[in-house]
Amino acid sequence: MTPVGRHCRSTAERRLIVSDSAEISAVPFRAKEALTAAALGSTMVLFDPIRGETNLVAAAASATTEQLAFLIRHTSGFVNIVVSQHDCERLQLPPMWPLANAAPRRNLAVSVDAVVGVGTGISAADRAHTIRTVADPGAVAADLSRPGHVVPVIAHDPAWSAMFGITPTYGAPEAVVDLMRVARLQPLGALCELVSPVDETRMADETEGLAFARNHALTYLSTFDVLATVGSHACPS
Repeated sequence: MTPVGRHCRSTAERRLIVSDSAEISAVPFRAKEALTAAALGSTMVLFDPIRGETNLVAAAASATTEQLAFLIRHTSGFVNIVVSQHDCERLQLPPMWPLANAAPRRNLAVSVDAVVGVGTGISAADRAHTIRTVADPGAVAADLSRPGHVVPVIAHDPAWSAMFGITPTYGAPEAVVDLMRVARLQPLGALCELVSPVDETRMADETEGLAFARNHALTYLSTFDVLATVGSHACPS
């Protein structure tokens, strides 16, 4: 199988991908499971080998109160919604860190709450509603208040990366965009980093993320699985 977008991978990424032939053979199956889970509105576990980060992911357009309660309970409670640069322009979401000479590792926009249908904005129900509002293609800037309790994270694209003079990377935000796009959903997703189930003072590693997925009957995959099968978002055509 020829991975899509392989010309965007670093040496470290390529080394991790080819390190285990058995792992490679499972990639299409995991990606297919993830696409099905996304289409059904199910929560997934997404591991980023480059950042060593395990995230819980859910489709933004169908995010429920129950899903957000689950995400908040098992993570630090720092709730992100993955958005594109187009979404930022559509909803007037300015970057949280605007200085071009000090680009952050992850590009965050100013936090938001929905204007209508929420209380203080912090509850699982309020944050689920805000996430669905951001994902609504008919939403406009006036539908959101700033700052709020949901933090948009902007998926890298080649134009944005060139603006900051950095090489495009393929991580969890980019994988979420691609998964939702191929699942024929709005390409936005809720994203929260998993806390270690055995040590609440640190974040979950890969082994703990896999065990968590098994214990909760969730689909598990890595960003490389997505890049090798459906990924294209971060790679120039």
